[in-house]
Amino acid sequence: MDVDKHIREAVRNGSQESIEEVRFTKEMELRIRGAISQNKHKNRNRLFMAGSLAACLAVTAVGIHQQGWFPQMPSGKNLTSAFATTATDKKNTEAKQNSVKVSPEEAILPLKKAISALSNMRIRVDRTSHGISDLMLLEGDNARANVAYDIQTGQIESFAINGDRGEQKEGKLPSAKTAENAANAFLQAFLGEGSQSYQHVETQIYTDEYKVKGPWMSVNYQRMENGQPVPFDVLSVGIDEREQVAFFGRLNKSEQAFFTKLTDAMPDLSPSLLLLDKEKNHDGMSFILGKTNKEGHQVSLVIYGNGQALESYRLLNRDEKEAASRKEAEGEKALQQERQFLNKLLGADSDNYRLLDANDPGLYLRYHNELPVLSDEISIITTDSGHVQYFRMEPETFEPSQYPDVSTAVSEEEAIKELSEHMKLRYVQNPRIRPESKQGEKWQPILEYTPAVSFMQRGREDGTEWHIDATDGKIVYGTGDNGLAYDQLNTKEAHPIESPKEYVKVRSKDEAKALLQAEFGIQVDDSTYRESNRDGRKEYVWNDKNDKYIGVEVLAETGSVVGLGSPRSDTAVTVKREQAEEAALAFLPKYVDPGIKEVQLAQVIQPGEANPVSSGEWEFRYLMSKDGIPVQDRGQIAAYSVTVDPSSGKVTKFENYRETHELVELPASDEIVSKDKAVEAYLRVMPLKLVYLMKDVDGQKLAQPKLAYVPWSDEKLAGKYITLDAVTGKIIAD
Repeated sequence: MDVDKHIREAVRNGSQESIEEVRFTKEMELRIRGAISQNKHKNRNRLFMAGSLAACLAVTAVGIHQQGWFPQMPSGKNLTSAFATTATDKKNTEAKQNSVKVSPEEAILPLKKAISALSNMRIRVDRTSHGISDLMLLEGDNARANVAYDIQTGQIESFAINGDRGEQKEGKLPSAKTAENAANAFLQAFLGEGSQSYQHVETQIYTDEYKVKGPWMSVNYQRMENGQPVPFDVLSVGIDEREQVAFFGRLNKSEQAFFTKLTDAMPDLSPSLLLLDKEKNHDGMSFILGKTNKEGHQVSLVIYGNGQALESYRLLNRDEKEAASRKEAEGEKALQQERQFLNKLLGADSDNYRLLDANDPGLYLRYHNELPVLSDEISIITTDSGHVQYFRMEPETFEPSQYPDVSTAVSEEEAIKELSEHMKLRYVQNPRIRPESKQGEKWQPILEYTPAVSFMQRGREDGTEWHIDATDGKIVYGTGDNGLAYDQLNTKEAHPIESPKEYVKVRSKDEAKALLQAEFGIQVDDSTYRESNRDGRKEYVWNDKNDKYIGVEVLAETGSVVGLGSPRSDTAVTVKREQAEEAALAFLPKYVDPGIKEVQLAQVIQPGEANPVSSGEWEFRYLMSKDGIPVQDRGQIAAYSVTVDPSSGKVTKFENYRETHELVELPASDEIVSKDKAVEAYLRVMPLKLVYLMKDVDGQKLAQPKLAYVPWSDEKLAGKYITLDAVTGKIIAD
């Protein structure tokens, strides 16, 4: 298997166009999986992101750049906004960070003295935000440990040895007494006299939720003053099966104060809880607090900054029995509990959050000037017994003065005119349409009108796929699902091609070698060889002396070639787009599916340095086309891709992305409803609504809110796919 190729595909399938450097750890994989499982609660449009995120789970490359794991949701005023950081505040915070700082070398010196194995490791700074720097300790090129420290005080916030420890068995761990002795010795060496103010509370076996970090013996300590425990002033030391320190974490003063303020709204977040885990994430910290014994419970929190705002909270279930005992509240009871909780947490600002569905608890959206503020949401789950089971919010909110005045927006009529000008036709070969009969699901091709070919239309969109800018009245498109950029490119030219009468066939290693020799002039006799089978496809793969991929991919059942590739010649970038695109179009007809008569350009990937997202070469992706109308299979992916070496101008790779390779008879396009009637039908179910956007079409946070018109269905269509049949003029929702 071409690991680089599959990493790039996994990232692209996550709809991330602009990622320049992405590396995944096993821990990242499992955290994504956990985030997906949590995001399924009434998160309507975001439900459809689960498939894209899940594509990342196939990635097994080693990585270091970790991001925030819980999608950001809304924050309010009062308790949380007392700590809220606006975009301006963030700049001020970052400016302060450029004043006198403790260097990484200075900060980590006490840790190296306490753990001799760290003494020869070099330090790399991965990220610094809100005064906390995330360091990686490297042994050669291998990442051995993560350290987070306060750049103003030099205090170590957390330390963890890297590595997947999930295979270790609890029986191999040291005894509680042995672990306590090791932890005490570490604290004395690390904190010196400061360790004397901490009292040992409990030693417990800890394994994180996704079994990545543990198990280890978690030795827990509580700071005492005048014989009394200081609320949330706790730390812990994790001792592994080798009787060595695997983890250290503490709650700093900002975190202690913040958690203390939260206890009124979240009584399960009690000062009696112990710190089990702590780590730096994208713009804040993640914590696990609690106890692992039967009498205790555990909570997971993610905070923004250094105690500025709460991003997420979760009451963890240790086992299925405990999960079953926490039945979710429903109906009016849930609504009352959620409102009481929001009032405690947000105070008067809670009135600015309204239920997305007045009859359905759990998801609240901020309103400003009576307009929805998209992406500024709060998600809540409460239990039948009144506990908060789950909570998420957007930690970075805007000040009222930052919202543009509604009077500056163009009229709805002008927005509708812009929509009409961009309504276009698209064939979808295999949409899932539920007929009225009871025969089950039926697959049939459709010709539809759509404002955006690069996306499947869903009810009540969030504006990040496409929207009409209310400032100038112009439509703005995002990069489509899986990086599809057809709408952004705005190229309507169809390229006629003469497809082969039958597929090129490869049924053996020798035939694969012969094809590579004929197509690329490559001899593979001295390269490492392997075969792989997955998802009905077979690969004949060689790796050259530089471990670069050379291979042929076929349909396992028929031997039909659906992919082949070779390395680029060097790192130079001298070939212009026109030359590269001409080479791609000349090569394409050799390997497309028989019967294809035309294609349209759907995506152009620029050349440059290779990374996990891009091979660094010119890459052109194409949709099938009929009579100048783009043709898609069921999903929003291109049909074919051709890669061109930017130094030589020669084709190096071809990929056939189609899930099915049969061609179906498509509806004729000569007898369809007019565009005007199509727009009328569309607006009946998807009227344009004036809203505030917090994010741009790439999902990035805006410097200030933006007025925009977005399609806004009623609640019943919010989670459904919307198709406008161009032949009948009828709307199909499924």
